[in-house]
Amino acid sequence: MITENPEALADMLVSGTFSHPLMVSTLTEMASRGETPREVAALATAFRRAAVPVRTHHAAILDMCGTGGASFRTFNVSSIASLVVSSLGVPVAKHGNRSNRGCGSADFFESIGARLSLSPEEAGTSLDELDFAFLFAPSFHPAMRHAVPVRKEISTRTVFNMLGPLLNPVDARRRQLIGVYSPRLLDLFPPVLSSMGVERALIVHGRPGMDEVSVLGPTAAVLVNGDRTERFLIDPREMGLYHPVPGDVGELTPALSASTAYEILGGRRGARRDMVVLNAACGLLAFGAVKDLDMGVRRCEAAIDSGRAMARMNEYIARTRRSISS
Repeated sequence: MITENPEALADMLVSGTFSHPLMVSTLTEMASRGETPREVAALATAFRRAAVPVRTHHAAILDMCGTGGASFRTFNVSSIASLVVSSLGVPVAKHGNRSNRGCGSADFFESIGARLSLSPEEAGTSLDELDFAFLFAPSFHPAMRHAVPVRKEISTRTVFNMLGPLLNPVDARRRQLIGVYSPRLLDLFPPVLSSMGVERALIVHGRPGMDEVSVLGPTAAVLVNGDRTERFLIDPREMGLYHPVPGDVGELTPALSASTAYEILGGRRGARRDMVVLNAACGLLAFGAVKDLDMGVRRCEAAIDSGRAMARMNEYIARTRRSISS
């Protein structure tokens, strides 16, 4: 069985030297029984090794990214929250892509007027000077072109639906906030992250089935710190951030996501702001910038109310519109 050697499977996928029918049947079989941590780590490591690297002077960076594929789809929470976190001096390299049927992070950044396709040098300079860069996944992962025909033929979820948060191409120590589409992945991801050298991460799955930290109900969380893991629940009621109406935080079109970002960062209060604040606070905790979520919430609310987060978004849009290398 080819899955007895997932590293060889990964090498074939990255190089494009595989039998298409065999790869379809192999990935389908893996998905039907549930992928192992070794299989996920092997593919993620191989594709990350083949990525175009982004250099930075930061010793460590934060990525805030979900797997996608959740049963409850939200507006672009992690994208807006990543700008809040960056405005507090934490370097954020937000890695993402477009959505096939909604508004992915790339669709969001394009809708607010940012240029998507930054060169590795432009992205690195933005990260160094502004503590923020959006990394449009297709620009940094040319090897993924080999997997596209296979993914299109398989209609169900495969290991590729887990890889997005694992492929950040920045050459620095990584810390991450990762939302996952299934509670099962709360057990699968910690050994994967440890084997890939991610030094600290917060993995979350929020009710009612979202790859974000939820204001609609409790969120199951696993904090990974080196080889140690800590499980806990994040309850929005305990922080005064609970909102009971699912429609208040549901997915929006790219245009509405852009206007929502300006409303939230402009100070408008409500469920969407609280969702961004809670996720940004978790980003600070994942990076190790705060000792607990209460402190993180206070800092993120202050970043919005002072106008710092709005300024960071506008600075990033302006930077991407001019040639950084000129």
